[in-house]
Amino acid sequence: MRRYVKYVVLLVLLLSVAVAYGQMADGEPHRTRLIPYPTSDAAAQRSLAKQRYMQPIVEWQEHEGVLRGEFTYPFSWVEHRIFLRIERVHSPYDVYVNGKRAGGSTNGFAAAEYDITKLSREDKNNVELRLLPVDGVAAIECFEAQAPHPEVYIISQPRVRVRDVDWRATRGVGGVVNADFSVVMHNATLGEKTSRLYYELYLNDTIRLAVGHRDVVLGMYGVDTMRFGAQLVDSMLWSSTSPTQLSLRLKNRIAGRDVEFYDMAVALRELGYEKGNYKINGDDLTLEWLEVSPATTADEVRTLYRAGHRALRFTAGGVDDDILTLCDELGMYVALTAPINSSKSGMSRKRGGNPSNNPAWSREYVERTTQMIHTTKRHASVVAYFLADDSANGVCLYDSYLAAKSVAGSRPVFYMDGGREWNSDDNR
Repeated sequence: MRRYVKYVVLLVLLLSVAVAYGQMADGEPHRTRLIPYPTSDAAAQRSLAKQRYMQPIVEWQEHEGVLRGEFTYPFSWVEHRIFLRIERVHSPYDVYVNGKRAGGSTNGFAAAEYDITKLSREDKNNVELRLLPVDGVAAIECFEAQAPHPEVYIISQPRVRVRDVDWRATRGVGGVVNADFSVVMHNATLGEKTSRLYYELYLNDTIRLAVGHRDVVLGMYGVDTMRFGAQLVDSMLWSSTSPTQLSLRLKNRIAGRDVEFYDMAVALRELGYEKGNYKINGDDLTLEWLEVSPATTADEVRTLYRAGHRALRFTAGGVDDDILTLCDELGMYVALTAPINSSKSGMSRKRGGNPSNNPAWSREYVERTTQMIHTTKRHASVVAYFLADDSANGVCLYDSYLAAKSVAGSRPVFYMDGGREWNSDDNR
């Protein structure tokens, strides 16, 4: 009998691992928008228009909840990996490429990416976004969602590629700032590869603050992180009163060939939080959040800025990357809220009550929270995250708080409707 129980337990564990792997394999690890370019001149434009390494799908045909578009696979992509990046769906969805499922998400409010290399073919390719009924997630989406207006990009990257980029700043003594950059590299080949990453950091496109290169050896399907730093002066840090942005230029060279280029706006700032008090670059700051809708437009943000508002708290939902980029440029502080609001289920924690205390929802809560963080982490304007709106409290929000703290870095994580429990940084 004991042996039978042992095998049953083992089988359950194996099945759970298989299910978890399948869900993880449904999409690529989340990242803030990162567009490669074939030349340094093209990268300097930072355009989201069609270019050799990226194609936006701008024309869609809609029929009975299915959006259909297409892209062209040129011969030059044969030795590349092809990724499909989806933003602003605002609905659960499945995505199909040439009639085969590429992935899907129950959270259409944050960006997601899918590796469609094996599903793509030379010449014309069809993409279908099949919008799914919201019934399965309606209990935690008790907010007004925008109509689907998907932004979809087909991204072509070399098989040894830049997977992600991040940075942080730490103030030292005498006005010196240590800026640390990390670049995650991925080798999608069966052999060992060496990447040489060249970097340059500029102020005003003319003053070069740092230059150099790093080599990394990547084994078969290997992942590693290149790190480099620069010493700056504190006048170059980003804040509401001085929204300084630098330019980070990267070049990935494989086997003597320059295979991809990046030119990114970098806003560096040191952030701290303790007991209601923010520290931005060492200066104390009390933020009075103005609650605004995730559907707030760029023109409305500019109007709020001219009216003197400098701190916006977007309620539950998804905020466009372009809006956060605008807040970076203007110097507005932003707090984002995960797309979770379960207010229609009431405040009861008993069985059948609010889903925030139902362990069956824990994975969904955690995924929505961490996806929000990973897809916005490079925006200096984002200085805080909120777990949910008006969603009682319970095990799901406990789990999402712990998960958020593991990836949010110096940004505080709040839940204001939790009855002053421990899973909110304003109560710790």
